[in-house]
Amino acid sequence: MANSIEQNNCSVCSQRTQCVGAAAGSQTTSHRIRIERHTSLYEAGSAVGDQIYHIRSGSFKVVRGPSAPDAESHVIGFALAPDFIGLDALDQLEYSNSVVALEDSVVCSISWNRHAFEGRRRPVMRAHLHALLAREMRREQRAALMLRNTQAEQRMADLLLTLSERQATYGYQPEEFRLPMSRCDIASYLGVTAECVSRLLLQFKQRALFELCRRDVKLLDMSALRTMAFGHEPQPEQAMLAAA
Repeated sequence: MANSIEQNNCSVCSQRTQCVGAAAGSQTTSHRIRIERHTSLYEAGSAVGDQIYHIRSGSFKVVRGPSAPDAESHVIGFALAPDFIGLDALDQLEYSNSVVALEDSVVCSISWNRHAFEGRRRPVMRAHLHALLAREMRREQRAALMLRNTQAEQRMADLLLTLSERQATYGYQPEEFRLPMSRCDIASYLGVTAECVSRLLLQFKQRALFELCRRDVKLLDMSALRTMAFGHEPQPEQAMLAAA
C-alpha cells in the first residue's frame, strides 16, 4: 500500500489550478501520498471511500482482475501526471480495478464530499469536474473501439498518439515523452505478446516514425502515425475530439 501520507497545503501548490478540490480559503483539502514502484494505490474489491486522486508525479497502470503476481490480470489503461484516478468509482461500493504504480509516484488524495459541497457552491468547479468525467468517458470509448476493431500496428500507433495528445492537453511537448510502462504492460493493454510489441517498436523505428532511446520517445512523423491509426489523416475537428 502507500508508503507515506502527508498533509497538503493546497494554497501553495503549483498544480492548484488543475485540481478541482483546491477550495479557496482551505489549506488542507487533500493529503499527499507517496507510492513506491509496483505498489498498489488501491486494489480491486477494496472499499471505495470518499476520495479521488490527482497524480502529482509518476504514472500508474489500471489493471482488471486479481492483483496477485501469479494471478491472471489485464492492463486496461494508463494514468500519467497530472491525470485523475478514481473517477470511475464515485458511484461504487468497491473498486472494480487495481491501480499500480509504474514508478515511484506521488498523488493527492482529495475528499469527494468536499468536492460535492464546493461544486454546489461553485459552478465553475462543478463544470470542471464534469469535464474531467466526460474526458475519461471519451478516452475509454476510443480505447474500446481501437482495441476491438483494429490490428496490432494500429493499436500501437494509437497508443503513441494518445500519450502525445495527453502531453499537448497539459501544455507539454507532444512529440517527446517517456514510456513509463514495460513492454509486458503494453502487450497486455494491446492484447498481444511482449515479443509482438518489440517487433512493432523495431518496425516503427525502421520506418522513421519515431526515435526510441531506452524509454524516451521522440515522434518523427505524426501524420503517418495518424494515418496508420485511423486509416487516414483526421480532419481538424476529428483530431480535436480525439485529443479531448
